[in-house]
Order: sequence, then C-alpha cells, then structure tokens
Amino acid sequence: MRRVAMKLPGARLGPALLLGLLIGTVPVRAVGAERAASVKELQQKLEESLKAIQALTERVRELEARQAGTAVAASAAPAAAPSAPAAPAAASPAPGQAATPGTTESARVEALAQQLDQLETANASRGTADTGVPLHGFADVGVSTHNPINADLKGFNVGNLDFYLTPRLSDRGRALFEMNTEVSGEGSVGVDLERAQIGYQLADQATVWLGRFHSPYGYVNTALHHGAWVNNSLRRPGFLQFEDSGGIVPAHTVGLWLTGAPRVGLGKVQYDAYVGNSQQIIDGVLDMRNAGNTHGHLIVGGRLGYLFNAGAAEGLTLGVHAFSAHIGDNALPANMTRVLTYGGYAVYDTDQWENIAEVYLFDNEDLSGTSGKHHSNAGFVQLGYRASWGVPYARYEYTSLDQADNYFGAQASGYSYHRSALGLRFDLSPDAAVKLEFADTQLTDRSRDQYGAGLMQYAIRF
Repeated sequence: MRRVAMKLPGARLGPALLLGLLIGTVPVRAVGAERAASVKELQQKLEESLKAIQALTERVRELEARQAGTAVAASAAPAAAPSAPAAPAAASPAPGQAATPGTTESARVEALAQQLDQLETANASRGTADTGVPLHGFADVGVSTHNPINADLKGFNVGNLDFYLTPRLSDRGRALFEMNTEVSGEGSVGVDLERAQIGYQLADQATVWLGRFHSPYGYVNTALHHGAWVNNSLRRPGFLQFEDSGGIVPAHTVGLWLTGAPRVGLGKVQYDAYVGNSQQIIDGVLDMRNAGNTHGHLIVGGRLGYLFNAGAAEGLTLGVHAFSAHIGDNALPANMTRVLTYGGYAVYDTDQWENIAEVYLFDNEDLSGTSGKHHSNAGFVQLGYRASWGVPYARYEYTSLDQADNYFGAQASGYSYHRSALGLRFDLSPDAAVKLEFADTQLTDRSRDQYGAGLMQYAIRF
C-alpha cells in the first residue's frame, strides 16, 4: 500500500520543550530584584504555554499511534486489485464522500504541528517584549555631629532610598515616576511619590508635562534631584531643601509644565512656563496639594536662561526666574499670602569647574489686610573644582526673612540664618561616592544659636 507522508514536529518539540523548561525554572533572584515582578509574570505565561505544548504533543503521539495501527492492519489484509492513484493525503474529501482514515489523521497532525509552530514563535518573541521597564535608583547613608535635617540630633543616619522609572511610551510620549523612601528629622520613615509626570514632545524643542514635577526655578531645583549621588555637595542649600526637609520655597508643583531649549546663536535658550495648584502650609511644612486645593488658586511661574556652548563663555548659563502664588496656612485659614518670588541664577559648568550662584527676592503681601507687604531675600554661592582625585567645594548661603510675614512665620524652617561650608566628594567607583562636609551655621532671628557640624555621606546609584 502507499505509505502516508507525515510532517512530524518532533525536531522542533525537543528544543521548544527544553527552552520552556529551562526558562520556566530559572529562579527569580537570578535576574535581579528589580525585575522580579516581570520575571514572575513571564514564568506564568511560559508555564501556560508549556502545558499547551505538552497537551499538543500527547495528541500528536496519539494520532501517530492510531495511524501506525491502521497501516499495520492494512498491510496484513489480502492485496487489493490495482486501483487509480490515491489523492494526496492532505486533500479534503469531495462532498458526500467519506474521508479515508489516513487522510483525516494526517490532516489533524499537520494542523497540530502548525499550532505548535505558532506557540514556539510566540514564546520566542516574549524574551524581549515582556522584560518590562528598567528600574533605577539612589541611596545614601551617613554619620554627623549634627543631623543634616535636624541639628538637634547627632550620630549615624539613614538618608533616602529613591527609585525612578522613565518608560518610553512612543516616539514622542514621555513619562517619569520617582518613589522615595526617606527618613524625617524625627527618625520616622515615609514614602513619597516625588515626581509623577507624563509628557508629550510637541516639537524638537518643546515638551509639555502634566502631573507632579520639580518647580522650574533657579538651577538646583531641576538639575539636582532627590538622589544624593547626583549632587557633588553633600546637601542642598538649606532654604532650597525639599519641603519636608526644611525647604521654604515650593520645590514641587502639581500642574502643567512646558519646557524646551532651542538653539540660538552659539548656545541654547532654555525656557520653562508652568501653572499648577497653589501650595499650602500644613503643620508648618509646605505641601504641594496633590489632589487640588479648596480655594482653587494657582501658582504661575517661569524661567528663562541662555547656555553658551562655544567661545570664551562656553559652559556658562545665565537666567532669571519668577513665580506667584496664593499660599495659606491650615492653622489660620484667614492668613492667605500672595507670594511673589523672583531672582536670577548663574552656573559655570565645565570639565574642571562647577560654580553655582542663585538669588531669591520675596515681595509678599498679607491678603488678610493685617500686616501689609513684606520684603525678604535669600541666596547662595558655591564653587567646586573637579580634580583628578575628587571634587572639593566651598559654599556660602544665607536667608534674611521677615518674621512678620505670615508665609515665613508659619513655616517651621522660615527663620533667617547664614552658613559657610567646605566639602569634598571622592568617587570610589562610577556608582559610589563618599562625601565630607564641615559647616558653621549661625541663626539670626528666632534664636541666636551657632553650631559647627562635621558630616559624612556614602551615596550610591544603581
């Protein structure tokens, strides 16, 4: 009799099953803690595919055995008279005509083999499609004679454990999410969603963001973020710290932000414009009102600068910034202040130098009509040199804040001070740095305390 031709998937089944078993049994810890969730999901999908492959394999074997039995029975029967050549095994029977057993079983085997091919292809493509979004972060620990946040404390301290994601949504879609686990000045541990912004690139030099972002004023607040490793100095200037670390200027805004840096002449014009929820003072600390505010007022601000990319001024950035907001105090709801802040900044950032200067002027008005207008100012200058063995730096910072101004009077850190600091950053590796700082701080209004501090910080990125 004619031997029925079959396309057996066995040559592909072996490698596919072996690959599925190997991938399905890889421990989650082997690919790193940062991808544990993605690997677990991938394992589950591969296990489901493996079960389907095994079921198909058993079915193929069953059909092969049945077909082999039919062939043996046919060979044992008496030889039939010569007949016309049979139709190809995979051909469909004519209407009203029953298909022969060999033709039906062979067609089923072919169909199962095609399904097996599809499963193998799908599993192979999952290797790159389901790896997820890379997770990165920063962490720091330290020891000090005076805690960087709370000068009444001393000894060893834990800083921040900061994670961030930057998923690429499309050619023009952007997103950034930053989750920070931090220790307060009292030692409690809290988790903050520091940044949650989703954006779209309207043009090559124009991107719009919606969500929670770092308020674009000066240089430090948008260039040096929560990860301590990013900053060459051990800490930010005191008045520019983040809100829950003693900052007196709104470091975060929840709203809409347009930014870009088109080329003009020998450099770039850097611009920012933003609008968002007006902040509020909650128990002595500025809060950016993630869910909105009750009075519906907005903060409106912008920044304009120019970066020199060539010539004698290469590496120099000069700019101005301003914002206005209506900011109240939850303890005294009637005390609403119109905060108007403006100033300038200069940065000289090259292979050898990191020099930064910023100034802030405050023209605030008490809208309750009891204390009138108030004028205050703050600023700092930092000089840093990038040597082959590290980055030594020196900084002077100050604030002169009117204590009759409800905006500063209601803040726990709204006092005046000046501070001198000398520091050093030494990189142990591209991902780890040790920093030292010696500082002298003088309080000038709420108290006249003066104290020196020695601080050490070990900061990493990953």
